[in-house]
Amino acid sequence: MSEISENLRLLCSFKTSISQVSRDLGINRSQLNRYLAGTSTPRTGLMRKICDYFGVEIHELMSPPKDFAELIQLRGLDNDDSTGRMLRQYIDKLMASNEPRIQNMAGTFWEYYHSMSQPGKVIRNLITFEARDHYMFYKRLERMGPHDKPCRHHFRYQGAALMTGDRIFMSDHEYGAEVELTQTVLYPDYSMRWTRLHGIKLGVSADSNHMPCAVRVVFERPPHSMHSMAALRHCGLFDRDSHHIPEHVLEMIDNTTSGPYLFEAYSR
Repeated sequence: MSEISENLRLLCSFKTSISQVSRDLGINRSQLNRYLAGTSTPRTGLMRKICDYFGVEIHELMSPPKDFAELIQLRGLDNDDSTGRMLRQYIDKLMASNEPRIQNMAGTFWEYYHSMSQPGKVIRNLITFEARDHYMFYKRLERMGPHDKPCRHHFRYQGAALMTGDRIFMSDHEYGAEVELTQTVLYPDYSMRWTRLHGIKLGVSADSNHMPCAVRVVFERPPHSMHSMAALRHCGLFDRDSHHIPEHVLEMIDNTTSGPYLFEAYSR
């Protein structure tokens, strides 16, 4: 289509060179020239990659050149945002290594670990994973109060998960106060058919000390028949000896240097 070729030429004119664009996109220079000349049109997958590179949508690239030029000027895309492009390319390259097995995380889990800000307490959170294309996103709901009483302190996190090398890497942020980031590394227990995972969680305590912490963590699915709102009502802070916390979970989140779930650190 002539609209695509003309609009592509406009976008490329804001870059250092056509060669730079072809290198950044990872396509042959002569192939890009055919798109610019209008003798060939990119397939859907490559079209999406080109649009992501320039920061536009496919339907926008197909719009009349006059309207497209006004759009480019309005958005300020006529400036070469190399930093933003590098970030997008880095994330795309990273997520391209996401193993298909990450799809097994879809659904709801309870998350258990010893509270970083409430010593002696075990916290149970609710995490919901949702797959979008080849990405896996999740939301964590946290109730920082007794599980059997009304709670005023609720925290909400959102993040993305990546599986590589038989490990699941999670990174999220709290989007209320927007002052906290947490990271989690999980090891799937394949014998449990993706119903239980354990690993380590990194973060900073929410109390006045703001102490960096690392704790063992367990993910376990709630009963299949339990609705997500009911599962959330079972979340909050528990005493360590509470009968609500399964014994096997207590063993797996034990942070002492004993037991089968030992994390080892080496120094020279």
